[in-house]
Amino acid sequence: MNSEQEWIERLRKGEGSALAWLMDRYGTDIHRTAALLLKDRHLAEDISQEVFLKAYQKIDQYSGEGSLKGWLIRIAVHLCRSKMRLASWKRLFFRDPAGQESVGTDSNIDQMIMEQSMWSYIQKVPYKYREVIVLYYYHSLSVREIGEVTGDKEGTVKSKLSRGRALLKDQLIQGGWTDEG
Repeated sequence: MNSEQEWIERLRKGEGSALAWLMDRYGTDIHRTAALLLKDRHLAEDISQEVFLKAYQKIDQYSGEGSLKGWLIRIAVHLCRSKMRLASWKRLFFRDPAGQESVGTDSNIDQMIMEQSMWSYIQKVPYKYREVIVLYYYHSLSVREIGEVTGDKEGTVKSKLSRGRALLKDQLIQGGWTDEG
C-alpha cells in the first residue's frame, strides 16, 4: 500500500491528522484553481475550505479510480460552478492573484508582473472557457482528465479549449501583447 493510500485509509477512519495532511498536500492546488476560476482570492479561500471539509466528510465516495488530486479538483470545480450561479457575481472584481504578495529580485518581480498580467487576461475569458484553460495549463490535465473533472465529452473539452485560447489571444492582442516568437 502506498503512502497516499495509507492517508486515505486514515481519512476514512476520521483521523484529523489525515485531514491536515490532505490540506498540506493539495491546499495550494485547490486554492489556485478556485482563485483562477472565481476571480476572487477571498472566495477561493472559502471554496478551498469547503473542498477539504466535503472531502473529509465524503471520503468513502472516493472510489480510488483516478487520482486523489483529480477528485479534489473535481469537487472544487463543482463548488465554483455553484458559486458562479449566484446572482451577485457581476458586482465582484478581482483583487490580487492568489495572494501573491511577495517581494524578490528583479527577475522575480518581472516574472510576478508577467504572471499578474496573464492572470488579468485569463479573468476576462468567460467562465466555461476559463475553466478548461486553468485545468489544462495550470494543472497539466489531459483533455480526457478535464472531461472527467467537468463531466464534458472530450470533443466538448477540445472545443472549449480551442475557443478559450482564441478568446485569450484576442484579449492579449487588445492589451498590446505581441508574439515574440
